[in-house]
Amino acid sequence: MSDKIVLTIGIIAHVDAGKTSITESLLHHSGATTSLGSVDKGSAITDDLTMEKRRGISIKSAFVNFSWNNRLFQLVDTPGHIDFAAEVDRSLSILDAVILVVSAKEGVQAHTINLWESLVERKLPVIIFFNKIDRAGVDVEQVFLDFQKDLGAKIFALNYPDLSNPDKPKLVSFPNCPNHIDSTIIDQSMENLAECDESFLEQYLVGDTSDLEQIVEKGMQHIKSGALYASLFGSAKLGLGITELLNCISSLIPPPKNDDSTAAAKVFKVIFHEKKGRLAYIKSYGGILKSKDLIHSQQLDKDIKINQILKPKLGNLVQCSELHPGEIGVITTSELILSGDVLGSENLSDKYSKISNAVLDVQVIAKDEKDYQKLGDALEILNIEDPKLDFQWFKVEKEFHLKILGPIQTEVLKENLLDRWTIETEFKQPKIIYKETPSHSAEGYVRYWMPKPCWAIMTFLIEPASLGSGVSFTSKVRTSDISNKYINEVKRAIPWSLKQGIHGYEVTDLSITLIEGTEHTVHSNPGDFLLATPMGILRGLE
Repeated sequence: MSDKIVLTIGIIAHVDAGKTSITESLLHHSGATTSLGSVDKGSAITDDLTMEKRRGISIKSAFVNFSWNNRLFQLVDTPGHIDFAAEVDRSLSILDAVILVVSAKEGVQAHTINLWESLVERKLPVIIFFNKIDRAGVDVEQVFLDFQKDLGAKIFALNYPDLSNPDKPKLVSFPNCPNHIDSTIIDQSMENLAECDESFLEQYLVGDTSDLEQIVEKGMQHIKSGALYASLFGSAKLGLGITELLNCISSLIPPPKNDDSTAAAKVFKVIFHEKKGRLAYIKSYGGILKSKDLIHSQQLDKDIKINQILKPKLGNLVQCSELHPGEIGVITTSELILSGDVLGSENLSDKYSKISNAVLDVQVIAKDEKDYQKLGDALEILNIEDPKLDFQWFKVEKEFHLKILGPIQTEVLKENLLDRWTIETEFKQPKIIYKETPSHSAEGYVRYWMPKPCWAIMTFLIEPASLGSGVSFTSKVRTSDISNKYINEVKRAIPWSLKQGIHGYEVTDLSITLIEGTEHTVHSNPGDFLLATPMGILRGLE
C-alpha cells in the first residue's frame, strides 16, 4: 500500500438528487474510469443490480475507490429512497465524512432532514453540493437560504452559480466574486463567517470585504473546525463543480485517527454472493489484517479465521493478501458473523439513532405451496443481509412476516426473491407497527421461588419517560440484597421483556427502577433473575 491518506466518504441525499451521477463524475474526473457512467443509460458502475438498472434508482450501497491529491477516497454511494434507509445507516457507521447532495430545483426535502439530523448527531464533516443548477426555474439563492433555515446550518459557499445565461450556467470561485458581492449567497456566507470570527466581524461591520482571498481562507479555517459547513454549486450532468468538489474533499476533510496498533475492524454489511458465498464487508480500524489471521468476534465471543480478503474495485471484488487501517474490504469466514459485529478488542459499537425504523409489518406468501420451505430459507438469508427486516417465522400458523419501511421495499423484495431464488410471492397489505408506552407510574412485583431450587424476588417501579427517550434502567437495591451478578442478568433481560407489551407491541419511552428485592444464598442462580424480570415488568405494565 502507498503512503496515501485513506478517507471513507459517503454520498447521501433524498431520492433523485443526483448522487449516483455525481459518483460517476467523481470517478471520471479523477481518472478512475475512462468513460462517464450514466444512470439513464444503465451504465453506472455503482448501480450494478438488474433491478437498479431497470428502475433507475440505487437500492444498495456501492463502494468505489479513486485517488486525488495523494489521497485515496473510498466513496460509498448510498440509496436515496427512504425505503432503503437501512443501507444508509450501515454506511454511516463507517464514514469519515459526507457529501450531502441537494437538488437545486427541489431544495430541502423530507429525507434530507432525516439525513441531516443523523449527520449532526454523529458530528461528521459535511460538504453540501447543490446539484442540478442547470434545471429550468432554479432559484439558487432561495435554495441556499431555505437550507439554512430548515436545517439550522451555517454554510459558506465556496463558489457562486452565475445563471445570467440560463443556457450556459457557469461557476465563479469565491475569490473571483467581486461582481456578486451583494448577492444573497455571498453576503450570507460572509455574515455566517462574521458570527464565528471576531476579527472578520469588525471588517464586515465596516464594509471591508474587498479581500476575498483572505475571506475564503478564514472561511476554510472555520469549515475545518466545524463552525461552518462548506457548500458548492454545480451540475453533475454538465460536469460543473466536480473538480471543485474533488479539491474540497481532499483539502477540507481531516485525516481519520487510526491509533490502534492491534487489529480491529467493524462488520457493516453481509451479503450472499452467488459464486463467492457469504461475504462480510468490513472497515479496518487498526493493525494489518491478513488472510488466515485469527481475530476475535465480539458478537460470537470467540476467535474466527479469515479465509480470504477481497477489495472492491469499480464494481468488482479483487482478492488481496491484507487490509490496512482505514481500508474497506470483504472477508470470507466459515463463521456466521453478522452486520454490526466488531472484530478485535476495540470498542467500535455504533450507538447512534437510526433513520431506518420500520413502521410496517407485512406477511409474505409463496404463490406455489411447494415453495413454502424454500421461501423460509430465502427470507432467512435476506434477514442476515438486512437485519432490519426482523424476519419472523410463525411455524404453527405457517406464516412469514417482515418489517419494512414502505411499499417500494416490498416490490424490490418480491423481485429479489424471483431473481435469486425463482420464488413467486405475494405480499399482503402491510399493517402499521405501533409502540406502547405507560401513561402513569406503577409497581410490578414478582416472587419466583417455586419449585426450589430457585429464588428471585423483585419490585420494579415503572414510570413514563419523555417522547423518544427510549428505555432506562437503574437499581436502588443494595448489593447485600441482590449481588451485581444478578443485577446484570436483570439488565440483560429488560430489552426482550419489552418486546411485547399489553397490546402486543414493543414498549418504549419508560424508566424502570429496581426498588426492592432479595436473593437466596443457596437457591438463587442467574437464570432465576433472567426469568423473573419479564414477569415483574409485565405486571407493572398491567
